[in-house]
Amino acid sequence: MKVLVVGAGMYVAGRGTRGLGTILPALAQASRAGEVRGVTVVATQPENGPLIEQAASRVNALLGTSLEASYLSLRGTLAATLAGLHFDCAIVCVPDHLHFEVAQQLMGLGIHCLIVKPLTPTLEEARRLVGLQEARGLHCAVEFHKRFDEQNLLVRKAIREGRLGRLLYLVVAYSQRIDLPLQTFRAWADRTNIFQYLGVHYVDLIYFLTGFRPARAMAVGTRGVLDGRGVKTFDSVHATVVWQGAQPGEEMITQFAVGWVDPASTSALSDQRFVLVGSEGRMELDQKDRGVTLVTQAEGIESLNPYFSMILEDAGGAPAFQGYGYRSIERFLLDVGDVIAGRVEAKALEASRPTLRQSLVSTAVVEAVNQSLRAGGEWRPVDDPA
Repeated sequence: MKVLVVGAGMYVAGRGTRGLGTILPALAQASRAGEVRGVTVVATQPENGPLIEQAASRVNALLGTSLEASYLSLRGTLAATLAGLHFDCAIVCVPDHLHFEVAQQLMGLGIHCLIVKPLTPTLEEARRLVGLQEARGLHCAVEFHKRFDEQNLLVRKAIREGRLGRLLYLVVAYSQRIDLPLQTFRAWADRTNIFQYLGVHYVDLIYFLTGFRPARAMAVGTRGVLDGRGVKTFDSVHATVVWQGAQPGEEMITQFAVGWVDPASTSALSDQRFVLVGSEGRMELDQKDRGVTLVTQAEGIESLNPYFSMILEDAGGAPAFQGYGYRSIERFLLDVGDVIAGRVEAKALEASRPTLRQSLVSTAVVEAVNQSLRAGGEWRPVDDPA
């Protein structure tokens, strides 16, 4: 397959970090199995060209692959830039407020899309994308990689086996380093907030784990640190969401404390943990501390998560890009290959993938939380997209 990537930032190629990102290494790994024949990255700035070339060269050297990667600067509309070119699928990795515009143009060209979270900031935009996807018979999904984390799959198994009893409440604590809004995402951090950009991961995860539907939400936030440094957005968002189960009166409360003002010196990019309590059991997950600590003179203390995405040796001793971050992207590529080959219809994947229709749930919660933030913490109903 020929793959288009829209965006050239941290998640694509590791821009602003010492790493290589996730998307380019994942595509290089997939090229080893023949799933990807080449990749073209499209972004707005011509200076991204050398960055993509260098990143692809480094990835190929580390993995022993030969992924062909090219770069195009955006000229006018995305559709105009892509005129005369063919792509089997695309990965959309642009700021939140551009997701609808970019995805709409790509789907209009008949291109299967994987979109980084959140799907869109509003339910109206998300529904329009679902309608377009279904009208064109495309397979489109959101890159909710937490669905592929073995820790979370263990929680899902315990819930399905009834080991926790009736689900009562879940508490999420999730935060990131301050240099993300101050440096990496400074150009657009004031167009989003930390719940919409990051907390949405756990909103989708809760839906995936439990199958519950969100009913109402309220949220308040703290401000001042980022405002004082020229980035006009919340330092943290504190949201409560009430979910309804399948049985009458079955209700679960979830609370989120999400922020992005952690010190730049903290030992991991993300500090994340959650607690789930039921009538018959309790599960606690520390998803930052995976039990691996590296201390060096050059970098100090680092809490490593080798389960997300990392180049490690496979069983045969060859370097391989591995982890649930990779598996999320690989699953999309395999699904697109199946749809193109006629082995499966896109609609058959709706029940088991983080498709656009499934992602309406997390978008509805984001919209309700944003409404509550603007209303000073008032409760807002979640528009059930079922």
